[in-house]
Amino acid sequence: MNAATDEGGQMLLPGLPVPAAGPFHTDNPRERRIICALAIGPRTREQLDNIAGASNVPDAIAALRRKGLDIPACREPVVDRDREVVYRGRYRFTDADLQRTRAIWEV
Repeated sequence: MNAATDEGGQMLLPGLPVPAAGPFHTDNPRERRIICALAIGPRTREQLDNIAGASNVPDAIAALRRKGLDIPACREPVVDRDREVVYRGRYRFTDADLQRTRAIWEV
């Protein structure tokens, strides 16, 4: 039987609440700009590229996820310049992400 474990490898016991994650911190300016943008509301990958000052936001989002944020994404259909339907990513914060990052965006 496999027991569920948290990120720290500690066993989670059925019926007991999962401990809340603490405040999130990063000194990375690009990550901080992304966090501030997502605190306002959902953003597309292209919007975050512009805000972050980089053209590789999916990598930055992956790094934030590895550090413990959820940052769900959905793919929405759009029509490109060739009139083809393509799917772009839209990222958002969960309520937990918003609370954990409050010290960064609430300045």
